[in-house]
Amino acid sequence: MNRKKRILSITMLLVIAYVLFGLWIAHDTKLILKKAMSGAADYADYMNSSTYRKINPAERELTDKHFVYDKQIHQTGFVFPLHFFFVSDTFVTQQYENKEFGFKEPIRLKLRLKSGKWYATDAFIQP
Repeated sequence: MNRKKRILSITMLLVIAYVLFGLWIAHDTKLILKKAMSGAADYADYMNSSTYRKINPAERELTDKHFVYDKQIHQTGFVFPLHFFFVSDTFVTQQYENKEFGFKEPIRLKLRLKSGKWYATDAFIQP
């Protein structure tokens, strides 16, 4: 009986750790998308330049280079992270719509843990 309790306790701790890591990844994924969409100067702290170019609307030529990000109309859906604690694939849908253009697209981000933050190494977007 004692052995069963120990195994159950260890399993519960692993599940709780997995879920907590998932919440952390979901938070950082939304932050990464916000940085990429806004064209923030510090985007390199959150993703490589290739990933930035795949997400940013002006870089993707969805709109002109004078694009001004409005966080009020940028929506991100539920983030579903699949991770192995130090690397992750996240699946999320983002939507952005203003007078000039709009889109709703599913995104898959590849993330890795770098210096205590999640760092996007690649993005796959299905229009």
